Amino acid sequence: MQTINDREAVRALAVKNGLDGIFSPLVTHRMELRRYADEEKLCLVGDQLDGMFILVEGKLKIQTLLPNGKSMLVRFTNPISVIGDVELLHRFPVKNQVESVGESLILFAGRRLLLRELEENTALLRFLVGELSHKLHTLGQASALNLLYPVENRFASYLMSLFADKNGDRRVEEIRTSSLIETAELLGTSYRHLNRIVRRFIDEGIIARNRGRLSVLDESKLAELANGNLYE
Repeated sequence: MQTINDREAVRALAVKNGLDGIFSPLVTHRMELRRYADEEKLCLVGDQLDGMFILVEGKLKIQTLLPNGKSMLVRFTNPISVIGDVELLHRFPVKNQVESVGESLILFAGRRLLLRELEENTALLRFLVGELSHKLHTLGQASALNLLYPVENRFASYLMSLFADKNGDRRVEEIRTSSLIETAELLGTSYRHLNRIVRRFIDEGIIARNRGRLSVLDESKLAELANGNLYE
């Protein structure tokens, strides 16, 4: 994690993402700008957070750890989204692991400052209620997806979620085939089964494998398999 000491960049990002209409100038002025590298962790299960993370550029992956030590994908998040709102009031320990997908920019606000802000700032209260409602909705959707849909549909949903930008547009990207073991775990299946699905997707011209990476060739077919279900 790199802290960027640039007050003008903080102000510009706050305005760009509409945060100046949610937080008071005092809070935005005291926010920290942080840069996280690809796969770098923002928080781990059991952490006690001392503030709230607001994603303003990039993408985050959120996964939960199961009692057997394995992980399961909860969702991806795009700007603007919040990490730490659930833990803010009651200091709950972190339940999910959060990591950056590619490079991400985060605005961080301290807990004490936010608690004082909540006493009078109704715009912030509405914003946090909206974030919590969205998390409840996506948690239910992800749970249904993981329990009820075949692996091929979950893998398609995973790829569509992974390659969506903040405006919901799709862009062709690549993933390392070496990460398929982790992907299989996140989707609740075995590497062998996921690899069979990957080979089938390749045979059907949906994806391609080249030099240890997978790239999407047919996004319309992938969207059909995902059937509108995304980990978002």
